[in-house]
Amino acid sequence: MKFSAVPKEAVKYIWKDVERVLEKSVNTATGKAELIDVLKGILDDTYVLWVVLDDDNKLIAAMTTRIIEYPRHRSMALDWVGGSRMKEWLDMGMKIIIDFATKNGCNSLEGYGRKAWGRALKKHGFYEDYIAFRTEI
Repeated sequence: MKFSAVPKEAVKYIWKDVERVLEKSVNTATGKAELIDVLKGILDDTYVLWVVLDDDNKLIAAMTTRIIEYPRHRSMALDWVGGSRMKEWLDMGMKIIIDFATKNGCNSLEGYGRKAWGRALKKHGFYEDYIAFRTEI
């Protein structure tokens, strides 16, 4: 299994497969973003696209990261994550993402998602920081 960043020049060759695995994640954004916005963000260097390939080079998962500059802190956000077989690649992926974040001067990682992510990420040092509430107006 391989976990790797995708150079933006190569995104066009795998985007259809990436769309398939990220669709459910992006759809949870309820109108904040669509897949085309994620693609634009990858191409304009807002996001880094990461993929998980099995031993036959079949795409099984994908995620995006981005750097957030706070006034006194730099963090790496894990924004869009989708696919399958997470138990097989999460440990390897987190090591790679943490190394990438550290090399880019980040002091923390942050992620957004359903409560179930908390269970999966707890062993990697993640904790619930806050709960977000929302209403449409």
